[in-house]
Amino acid sequence: MTGSRTLTLLCLLPLVVGAAERLPIRDGEHAFRHRSAEHPNLPAHPLFARVSGTRIVLVNRKPSSVFPLGIIAEGELMWHAASKQWILGQNPVDRAAEEVGGCSDGPEVVDLRKRVYWTC
Repeated sequence: MTGSRTLTLLCLLPLVVGAAERLPIRDGEHAFRHRSAEHPNLPAHPLFARVSGTRIVLVNRKPSSVFPLGIIAEGELMWHAASKQWILGQNPVDRAAEEVGGCSDGPEVVDLRKRVYWTC
């Protein structure tokens, strides 16, 4: 393989990996809930998510002891193939994190179908 072909393939790899799953959410503002992986039986806290392409911003608009008002998390929505879940990524290597969600050190999970943002 020539050098330019190899470079082209390497440049396209993130797009191919990221295209493994289509986002099951449209651009715009959506009602979400926060859930705790450590305490899944606690009541959910309402949040709002602003989605633009693969970018998501999670916002707390209701005063609570759980989160301050305003932006609580933001990043890129990435498909984590190993766990078959959407994650809130900060850089491309998050796609290959050994662990995600729960109380791991990996990226947090965002359930785009049920509209739930999971933290520990």
